[in-house]
Amino acid sequence: MKQILTIAHYEVVHIFKDRILCLMVFFIPLLYALLFGMIYVSGTLQQVPLGIVDLNHSAESRDVVEVFENTPNFHVISNIQTYADLEAGMKNGTVRAGIVIPKDYSQKLAQHQLTQILSVYDGSNLIYGYNTRKYLQQELNTFSTQHTASYLSGLGITKNEITNVMDTVSFRLQVWYNPTFSYTTFIFIGLVIMILHQIGLLGIGLTVTREKERNSWIQFLSADISSWKIFMGKTLPYFIVNIFNYGLLLWIAARFIDVKIEGSLGVILLLGFLFNVILVSLGFVISLYAPNSLQVTRYLMLLSVPLFVLSGLTWPSTHIPKFLNTLAQIVPYTWMANGIRQATVKSLGLADLRITVMAMTVMAAAITFFAITFTKRRNPPAQSGLSVNNSVTYPMKA
Repeated sequence: MKQILTIAHYEVVHIFKDRILCLMVFFIPLLYALLFGMIYVSGTLQQVPLGIVDLNHSAESRDVVEVFENTPNFHVISNIQTYADLEAGMKNGTVRAGIVIPKDYSQKLAQHQLTQILSVYDGSNLIYGYNTRKYLQQELNTFSTQHTASYLSGLGITKNEITNVMDTVSFRLQVWYNPTFSYTTFIFIGLVIMILHQIGLLGIGLTVTREKERNSWIQFLSADISSWKIFMGKTLPYFIVNIFNYGLLLWIAARFIDVKIEGSLGVILLLGFLFNVILVSLGFVISLYAPNSLQVTRYLMLLSVPLFVLSGLTWPSTHIPKFLNTLAQIVPYTWMANGIRQATVKSLGLADLRITVMAMTVMAAAITFFAITFTKRRNPPAQSGLSVNNSVTYPMKA
């Protein structure tokens, strides 16, 4: 135990001596989480910029305008007066949706003829497009229902009779788990896990390559210390920091960004523990076999986007091509991102997440085995290419 703590102390000294590494390990996860939190803090998309082109200018058309002026879902842009104004606003982004009331709206309404109100929305941004379409349908359906009820009332039909006619068929809609359709709840936890994934791997991934580049790795290889003790000592500081960052970022998400985090604390901690065991073990293995620090940073940067996309976090895995979906199942991030969402949003317990926990346990055991059984043989740093962390190598001249 003393040897492990000695190596861990040695690693902590290196972390604090290297300003960039210190910032990366302790502050970058928090900085990234706060940045994403400020971006997604609103959670739901409201006050959609709306342009209304009233070509009728009647009391009846004014009723339509008031429907959209009195809802928090839309913000009516007052300087949109013509169809050309609406087109220009949609092009430059000052409006995201539009309502066009035809010239003969009140006349057809009085004659009980079919009259159509044109509604348009910007589909170039899917988040705007989906929400705007939902809001337009909601407000126009409400207005149509009120208009029909008003017309029937004018014919002398009593309120109860109107209710009986209009409520012949009804339905009750329930939204489970995320009733407010909060985009923050949908995406933020996945981003937090990706932050921990990339920063965690990068931090531990530089430990051995740093020693190789400084030619100090030989002191570990020649010392009478078991491979597993070197692994434990090197990774212990990062494991502790990763666990701390995991808890801190989830607390910030729940406390300040209003992300829904419910469910069993034990399950959430278990998932975090297994994920961090995988990260430190995988990072250590990468560092063992990577030729230099630059290669570690290159490959981890290249992997971040594919891992995020393949995970099924932003697009349902059932609609991802089968061979890509199969590939995603061997990636720890896929299991962790979906597991933490089910644990925090759906409040699933250990019994419901047993497959996820088993898969992550197998991954943690397998990767840790490779990490603790490495051969204590010196692999010299690559003799060409750029390196970082105070390396003395430079680009080879032609």
